[in-house]
Amino acid sequence: MREQLGIRMRGRLGDGLAAFRERLSLSARGRLGDDWDEEFGRRELRPPEQGLATLTLWRHDDEEWVIVLAHDGDPLPQEQADELRRRILDAAAQAGVTVTAQSPPDAGHSGW
Repeated sequence: MREQLGIRMRGRLGDGLAAFRERLSLSARGRLGDDWDEEFGRRELRPPEQGLATLTLWRHDDEEWVIVLAHDGDPLPQEQADELRRRILDAAAQAGVTVTAQSPPDAGHSGW
């Protein structure tokens, strides 16, 4: 899988996790109380037979989160990736977490 979009966020997502996942139509995965759990949500945007594309939420520690759009084969159309970026940024703002980096960079945010 190749990364098309990545957004790093900082903050306590805990109470807002369910709403964050709902806004992005991510499946519920992981347990906040389990230090070993890293994957906290996933959504299949394109099936494997068309070149799998997924949106996945990862936790690196209690206050560091990353959401990644990855694909096999061709990337998603740029318009679709841009719309996902907007929805992720909106969900992050609603959840009260701070976007600290984006890849590829967007105006006002540094890259990885």
